[in-house]
Amino acid sequence: MQRVVALLGLALTLWAVSWAQPILLIFPDPAPPTQHNDQPYDPNIDLKPHLTPFLQELRKVRVEWYAPSHRAAQQLAAARGLNAEQLANPTPALRGQLARAWGAEFVMTVRCTRAPEQTSYEYAIRVWRLGARAPVWESEGFQQVASQQGRSDDTTALQTLGRTVAMRLDIELWDTLPRVAEQIQTPAPSVPPSGGAPPDEPKALAEQLLREGKLTQALPHLRAAVNAQPDDASLRMELIRLYRRLNLNEQAQRELARVIQLRPEDERFALEWASLLQAEGKATEAIARLQEALNAQPDSVALRLALVDLLLEQGDASAAARTLQPIAEQNGAEVAYRRYLLLGATRALGSLPDGTYELTDARAALWLQIASGLLTDLASELLDLRRLASDPSPNWSALRTRGEQAVLHALDIGRWLERVQPAESTRRTVAHARFASQMLVQAAQQMARYLLSRNPEEEARASLLRVEALRELESARNALPKRTP
Repeated sequence: MQRVVALLGLALTLWAVSWAQPILLIFPDPAPPTQHNDQPYDPNIDLKPHLTPFLQELRKVRVEWYAPSHRAAQQLAAARGLNAEQLANPTPALRGQLARAWGAEFVMTVRCTRAPEQTSYEYAIRVWRLGARAPVWESEGFQQVASQQGRSDDTTALQTLGRTVAMRLDIELWDTLPRVAEQIQTPAPSVPPSGGAPPDEPKALAEQLLREGKLTQALPHLRAAVNAQPDDASLRMELIRLYRRLNLNEQAQRELARVIQLRPEDERFALEWASLLQAEGKATEAIARLQEALNAQPDSVALRLALVDLLLEQGDASAAARTLQPIAEQNGAEVAYRRYLLLGATRALGSLPDGTYELTDARAALWLQIASGLLTDLASELLDLRRLASDPSPNWSALRTRGEQAVLHALDIGRWLERVQPAESTRRTVAHARFASQMLVQAAQQMARYLLSRNPEEEARASLLRVEALRELESARNALPKRTP
């Protein structure tokens, strides 16, 4: 008897959840036929098989497509005296009446077309909440069709469009709607299958899909996992980084703002927000975000070092030095590396400390930026010496002194560059930069000889070496390892 009651209670729970689930009624919104090569052409594409599965996967609304033969449509037609043409092509006002007859809470119109000989689909999708005059959500644009082995992959393009629309609706419109599966409390098995998590657990599903590279499909499951475990900071970070990988930066920032309110002491999220802003080219905002976080947590070494790096990237070496100053005497490897960078950024190369510094992927771009500044400044000095030497009455004594200083500075730059120990992924970048430095050392020596001998051949060799060094420096930039969010 108890088993029967339990089963009946579960059935009633399932029925109640299904009944409470809002209905999304979708109306096709076809474009009128056109002419192509003097023949009628229907540009409309049926998006139903490519959109419905992804909407259903959200488990937030019950998806129904409008059909004139549906019982609700037929009952409304009988009550209002509507003919078949009116049912087949309902006006916006009639759509609202049909939605009420259907019991729908949301109404969607879908138009997807493809012009002849075009490599993209044009789409327009709008969602209304019943009773509202204006759409509560809309999206329109073009979905490019990729080619594989010379053939267009139309199915993949349409599935990508359907997946993207569903994902955006989940995030932008239905983020507060519960998922049906999350409302049903079923008894947990005493022993999980295979000794692990149940296969339908959101976290396990998300991890599996991420391992398979199915980022978009993993997103709703990862969101569900975060909703189920709101205090799990690592899960939230996974969600934020998945948003970034999918180029959903607004959603990432929204999640960051939410989690920073919940966990203001966790520096990882301030660092991630600054990284996101930096990737968007908003360096000033990123600096402000880090400065605000550092003011709240002045003992955070990670925040301080990240701010130093960002200030150096923006060319503000003096501000970077002031930021590093409170921890400048610490012996940690990360702090020592920033002291090394500051020596290059401030051109204080006379007394380099002993030791080497590992050049990882994450460090390579900033290191090369500072190295490029040193080398291009030296190249500009050699060009300036050439220009001054061609004056009608040059001051040869002063030029010879500057030429000797240029040689010494070139040697100092070479020693600074030698302090890094490249990783396998940064080896080519470092090799190109060091080769550029060696050529500039030779160029400076040739220029110094020219200023002594005034032999035009020496000046020509110096100019050629300077140009080749700058080309090698460009090769170093091209060899930088590609970084992803």
